[in-house]
Amino acid sequence: MFLRWRCEQNNLKRHSVIPSARGLATPRWLMMVCTRYVVLSRSVSPSNMDEYRQTLIAQMMEVTNCSQEVALDYLTRTNYDVETAVRHFFEGTIPAAITSSSSPSISTTSSSRTSLPGSPETSSPSRAGPVLPRYHSLVQFFAQFLTLPFRLPLIVLNYVYNFFMGKSEPVYAHIFEYISKEYPQYDSQKEAVFYKRRLTSLRSDLPTKQWRWLVTYIHDPSGNPDFFNSLFTSNFAEQVGSRGAAFFGCVMGSEDAQKLRPDRAFGKSRRSCIIIFVIKATSLTRKLIIEDLSNPEAVATNVDLALIDLIAEDADHMERNRKQNESRRLMEEQNREYEASVQRDLERRLEKEKKEEAVKKLREEEEEKQRQSEERLKTVQAYKKERMEEDASAEGVHDLLIRFPTGKKVIKFNSDDSTEKLFNEAMRSELCPLYFQMHLSFPKKPVPCLPQWYFDIVSAEELEPKEECLSNESTMADAGITHGSMVYIDNL
Repeated sequence: MFLRWRCEQNNLKRHSVIPSARGLATPRWLMMVCTRYVVLSRSVSPSNMDEYRQTLIAQMMEVTNCSQEVALDYLTRTNYDVETAVRHFFEGTIPAAITSSSSPSISTTSSSRTSLPGSPETSSPSRAGPVLPRYHSLVQFFAQFLTLPFRLPLIVLNYVYNFFMGKSEPVYAHIFEYISKEYPQYDSQKEAVFYKRRLTSLRSDLPTKQWRWLVTYIHDPSGNPDFFNSLFTSNFAEQVGSRGAAFFGCVMGSEDAQKLRPDRAFGKSRRSCIIIFVIKATSLTRKLIIEDLSNPEAVATNVDLALIDLIAEDADHMERNRKQNESRRLMEEQNREYEASVQRDLERRLEKEKKEEAVKKLREEEEEKQRQSEERLKTVQAYKKERMEEDASAEGVHDLLIRFPTGKKVIKFNSDDSTEKLFNEAMRSELCPLYFQMHLSFPKKPVPCLPQWYFDIVSAEELEPKEECLSNESTMADAGITHGSMVYIDNL
């Protein structure tokens, strides 16, 4: 039994690429109509047997969107029964190979995912799965369309029959009700064996119970009760609990059984089974199905070995996650250090560029300032040269002494002459500096004789001339300059 269970586990690994696609599966009646119509519309004579099998493989690939190798494997196991092969594919089960002496299947592995009741199922990433069949040609499409009036009554009759003559509602909502009515001798032991609440309450108990796996027993009231009786006479429930799993029981046809494994998943053989789920957050992922419960000891051994494998797999998964998290942490730390280093280099480069830009701007400003200063100097020198080249001398009835820093000069003026005459006469002397201002000796006060353009030049040179020295179009008399006055030149 253990070896057969191991073989089925290896088959699961080889077929792990087969998606369950529960949500993408087509309705069963549509799948049956499409499958049977295409198969029956072609001849099955011995002469074209190979072509017939190729047609079945192509139909399997169209309905399930699987590879040719997977379709061939499913059809070979089901003796080229397309309907059975498609049903097994959508259920996520691996059919046992058909032999001359039929024997019940022991265990079937699967990886279907079921949400816990009362919680929305988490969305899974999009992946390739089964799709609706595509028509090979336009003729086949019109054939389907033309035969619709003949097939529509059958579809309606099937729906009406299922609606009125279908199975009745489940009698037992919980396995405890079934035990109390059918097996009252086990009424005192039921809480020690099974989970005492409904499946909807499992989600609220997970934080306190710390269950990681769910072992589910779906009981068929009309089946063999040997395994059911062994649950109360053996330590199977204690063994499951020691592995960190919850043991849940339900009666076939109940609401909980429908959620864990719908009736259509049982196919023609409706019998008791054990399903092992992995609990992840609010969802259940199916890992193993055991359908042959004729040997309770072998079933207990297989369940225990499966839980041991799940524990080891979970430990490996946690170790891989720990290593991945550690690697991710080191990588993030290295990335942060690298980004900090890049940021520091960028800041240093920006600071260096900023300093270079400031030095360059300062140098350009100094050069521009020097150029403007030279232009102003040239302007004053040109004006002084122009004044010195004039031959006419000052005329007037009054005498005025202009005292330079290195000499003196006497000029003639009239009382109504403008004070700018003093500036022009001073400029005509070689003793006069280029930048200057004037003031009277007694009383000591500035002389408003500097013209506006000259005052602006002196101010631009940052020599700080007095505002009172700016010419205001006043006369000699207005400035208090009389005969015999003395004016001093202040070098700036």
